[in-house]
Parts: sequence; structure tokens; C-alpha cells
Amino acid sequence: MILIVEDNEELSSSLEGHLLQAGFRTECAADGIVGLSRFRLLKPALVFLKDELPRITGFELLVDIRFDSDTPVIMTSASASWRIEYQCLKEGADDFIRKPYSNHVVTERIKKLLRRGAAQLIRVGKLKIDPNAQTACVDDPTGEIKLKPTPSEYKLLVCMATSPGRVFTRSELINHCFPQSEMLESTINTHIHNLGHKLDAAGIGSYLDRRRGVGYALTDKHG
Repeated sequence: MILIVEDNEELSSSLEGHLLQAGFRTECAADGIVGLSRFRLLKPALVFLKDELPRITGFELLVDIRFDSDTPVIMTSASASWRIEYQCLKEGADDFIRKPYSNHVVTERIKKLLRRGAAQLIRVGKLKIDPNAQTACVDDPTGEIKLKPTPSEYKLLVCMATSPGRVFTRSELINHCFPQSEMLESTINTHIHNLGHKLDAAGIGSYLDRRRGVGYALTDKHG
């Protein structure tokens, strides 16, 4: 699903119709607050986001999206200033398109970003993570055991699983997983603690390596 956050109804309807013809499911929001609500509820594959919106700006919405998600975001603006494009990319947008734009070009940019995001499965021992579906499960003789991490726990799990055996300091985990936040290191401890309970319940609690005074790693100690 593609979420279009645009307060110009003519533009959003035109783009929506084009994306529907291209085979995408779509949802539209006419202001930043509604856009954030629908993003959290629908978990779209990509967000097409205008910079200036009623209630909260597109930049504010982008920060909220980036706090707990790597969902691809394409931002658009009618401004001719390079500073707007720079700000969009600096705040975490994956692409920028200046108005007026062609719906054909937007559709191809969307396809390109979604292809780029089609990541491979991540495996560490019995642990299997699907970045596309944003799911994690554990192989078990009785079948897959689904983990149910929070969005923040999932980010930490993916970060550590991508480099198994590497010890991440708390500050490194913040920089990798929550670059736009002002998260405290004590909050990382809480997330890791809760994640550890879920790994324990799935039978792979030993995978989480806690290095006192240093940081955390994810390792298949039996692999």
C-alpha cells in the first residue's frame, strides 16, 4: 500500500488513480495528523509526502515516521530552493521530487525504491528475520515460533542480527536505530531487557550476549 499525504485533492486524486492503474493499493490523507494516524494504522510500503501540510508539516511527520520505521519516503515540494530538497534528504527522506511532476515519473521512482527495499532474509541460527514483512520468528521442531517485538525492539534485533557476534555499545545502537531521536542509553537497556524475555520465551535466550559495561551482541552460540 502507498500512503499519499497531500492537501491538494486534485493532485492526490490524480496520483492515486495512476498508482491504482499500475497495480498499487493506495490511501490518501489531507493533513499531517491524519497522515500519521493512517501510517501507524495501515503500515504502508511507502509514503509519498508533501513538505507543507495543515496541522503538522511534512517534515514533522517524517521525523515521526523515522522514529520507529525505515519505511521508504518520497517527499515533494513546489519550492525551487535547493535548501528544501536538502532538508528533506537530511531529515531522512529516501527521495525528493519537485513539483510539478509527472505521475509516470513518480510511479517509477516508487517502483525503484520498493525494489531496493526487497531485502533478503536475515538468519542467525534458528532466528529468521524478514525485513520486507518486518517479522521475526524462530525455527522449532513443532513449527515456527513468532516473536512479537515492538517496533523499537525490532530495530535493535535487526541491527544486531545483521552483524552477528559484533558487540554494539548503547550509543552505537542509538545512532544505528534511532538517529533522529534523543533516546537515553537507559532506554536501550529497557528495550534489550524486554527483547531478551521474548527470545527466552522462544527458546533462544542464549543468543543475546550481554557484555556488562560494554554493550550487546546477537550470537548463535550453538552454530
